[in-house]
Amino acid sequence: MADKHKNFAISAVATAPSPASSGTSLVVTAGQGSRFPTPPFNATVWPAGATPDPTNAEIVRVTVISTDTLTITRTQEGTSARSIAVG
Repeated sequence: MADKHKNFAISAVATAPSPASSGTSLVVTAGQGSRFPTPPFNATVWPAGATPDPTNAEIVRVTVISTDTLTITRTQEGTSARSIAVG
């Protein structure tokens, strides 16, 4: 079965994973967890103010959403772990 998707499912990171380059949980802006589709699905994480590309972005697998907390599996689709920061 194909992953579900939602158009314009985007939010800022309110609480970064710990450690930033290997943690498996992040919190999005309050009230915005509902913007995302029902897991599992892949998502792209990149720095605020930048255009995502292979040098600054990471694809993660979202496996669980609890309110605004996303549980993720890192380094999907051949991407490298990036340091995920607030914002």
